[in-house]
Amino acid sequence: MGGVVRAVALAAGVLLVAGCGLGVTGLGADVDASGDDAGLGDDGDDAVEAGDVGSDDGGSGEGATGEAAAGDGGAVVIAPAGAIASATGLAQQTHLVYATHSARWWLFFVDDAHPMLLQVRSSTDFVTWSPAASLTLPASHAGEGGNFTVAYADLGGADVVHLSFGLHFPAQNDRRHFHARATLSGVTITFQAPAQMTTVTDPALVDPDGPATLVASDGHVWDASGWAYYQGTGNMCAWDSAGVDYGTFWDGILGPQQNLATAQHTVNARALVPLAAGHVLALWELADAEPDPTNVAFSTFGGLSWTAGAPLFSGTTAQSANDWDVVHLTDTNVRVVRRALAGGFDDVRFDGSTWSALAAPTGDPGLAGSGVVLLGSAPRVAAFTIAGDAANSVRQAVWNGASWGPWTTLEGTPAARRFLSGWSSAGHAAVIWTQADGAGFDVAGKLVTF
Repeated sequence: MGGVVRAVALAAGVLLVAGCGLGVTGLGADVDASGDDAGLGDDGDDAVEAGDVGSDDGGSGEGATGEAAAGDGGAVVIAPAGAIASATGLAQQTHLVYATHSARWWLFFVDDAHPMLLQVRSSTDFVTWSPAASLTLPASHAGEGGNFTVAYADLGGADVVHLSFGLHFPAQNDRRHFHARATLSGVTITFQAPAQMTTVTDPALVDPDGPATLVASDGHVWDASGWAYYQGTGNMCAWDSAGVDYGTFWDGILGPQQNLATAQHTVNARALVPLAAGHVLALWELADAEPDPTNVAFSTFGGLSWTAGAPLFSGTTAQSANDWDVVHLTDTNVRVVRRALAGGFDDVRFDGSTWSALAAPTGDPGLAGSGVVLLGSAPRVAAFTIAGDAANSVRQAVWNGASWGPWTTLEGTPAARRFLSGWSSAGHAAVIWTQADGAGFDVAGKLVTF
């Protein structure tokens, strides 16, 4: 999801937010829920040089890949994903964050060799990446990167991440939604035990769930998912925490399920955006057709209730569920851009109460379904796509505060790229994607400026 930056005075200190159950469930006490890679990277001895990760034969081992490091102006191969082609998730989701106090990039990813681990790597320079403690999951991630997302917040001087994810249990069609929290300190990540929020057994559900999570401007934590019962499943449901996350303490309680909207089919992509005074903007693909919807829907939470869900863009245009994104510049300047399957873009701005259409980027129809990512640093917005050319180039267009510039090539080294995602916060921006490596896939990315 496009980066979101927020500063709000709380009793516990300054809150800086970056982002983008059927019952009350609390998280357990802090535990270091580590898996196979636990403890690696604490002293830097296990650091992995980007460009040395991956395998020439497509395996998940480490070996030369020939990718250039960031300092050379090229893309960085960060981690192998094995057979998982969607390791970087959806365009609206966050798998990469920059933590203010640890002064490090953190990547969260899954691979096929560890079906019950959420793996983590960190880097100070986006070139050398060190494995960190992984989170042992209660069940399998089922090889789907679009079934988890991360929200980062600087809370009372502490680096905190919240995680929202869906897991597949052994029983047929047994899907469950979980929430977890972790703190970052130096090279160390400490997870709290995941808390189950829902369980569903609907065989009609289609992966991914595309869950969302958010630390709102008042410090409350939000989750959104379709793996919940509300006139069926696959719809748009949300949960709000009972208490504020202060950084040093969070009670871990998410409140009752809030039902925003139903859909004809499975909603596979959604996003939550912070607004002033703890208010929230929710967005989701309309799911009026499968596999490609005709719009993005929205609703706003004003402190007591949600507005009725409504289509965001005028008209109906077939689009991929993955080809849209949102970026928060200010509370009165939230941007959403989508790409139609037939080519062409739409761009709208939310001023806190109403939407208005803007002149959209032109040209570069891009590769349908590969993701449209928005990053921002007010008043500038950068849009990123994967081109449909032979190289699957990563391209960038920039809104300078008044208009969109032309598309330029950010990364043109040939690679089979998909599932574009990204991150932006004050002074830090990067895009990541999943790319083919022989018979397998790698997570790769690049620092960006705009």
